[in-house]
Amino acid sequence: MMRNNLTLATLLSLSLWSATVHAEDQAEERWFQVEIIAFTNADVETDSPEAWPSYSTIETPEQFIQIKGVTELLTANSAQEPTEEELAELEEATLEPQMTEINLEAFVALSEFERQLNVQRLSLEGSRSHRVLFHEAWNQPVPNRDNVIPIRIDGGEKYGRQAELQGYIDLYVERYLHLNTRLTFLEYAKSQDPFSFFSESNTSGSATDAVDDFGGLSLINADSLLNNRVSRKSDDYFISTSAAAMNENRRMRSKELHYFDNPKFGLIVLITPIELKQPDEN
Repeated sequence: MMRNNLTLATLLSLSLWSATVHAEDQAEERWFQVEIIAFTNADVETDSPEAWPSYSTIETPEQFIQIKGVTELLTANSAQEPTEEELAELEEATLEPQMTEINLEAFVALSEFERQLNVQRLSLEGSRSHRVLFHEAWNQPVPNRDNVIPIRIDGGEKYGRQAELQGYIDLYVERYLHLNTRLTFLEYAKSQDPFSFFSESNTSGSATDAVDDFGGLSLINADSLLNNRVSRKSDDYFISTSAAAMNENRRMRSKELHYFDNPKFGLIVLITPIELKQPDEN
């Protein structure tokens, strides 16, 4: 009798384990439509204890996902077209879009008619207190935390190859949906001498020490300087003079608007589940 009870307990345990694994597999395969609007906030005097660094360090992961088909805002500050070598480096770091059996493509910008936050964008554009930096929507599967790959975000004015808004977001499932933001809003100035932006306190040390303290650009690296050059024929550079970071991890509810905010810029995020129909379904 005891042996039968043990066998029953073992079978029940295996059944629960199998159901758990199946549920986790389903969670990994779930698809969502993700839509994000990033916007500036009006400059106001504030006693906020948040301190904005003079220069920013934006770490680039070894692999990341670039949303395909994003319409870039071209301005008078925008750099020329990238070289073949620069394009090859970008393609090496980014991943190709995925596609399901029913031709639902991942990480490809949706059309304006497929977006759900157009009313919110119009409201922001009609306000003197805000300026839209980024508005895109795309479909994607949401993995668990161990398998998440960062998604690259660039928005706002272009300064050479640099954008006002830069960084990465992570969307993953860990029992609930989570969104992790590592975004930076930058302000720029033009200079013929990037080193002129060092504080006088750094002048007493060596040139290498000053570069290490700078943090905003790898000035020893020629490629970094090229990315910030006003044009290939110019000796002027765009240098970031201030940076406001938004590093936040938040549990998300689907079908609900979520607001991320700091004194410099904010986000509106909407995540909507996509019900995938199997090929044999009517």
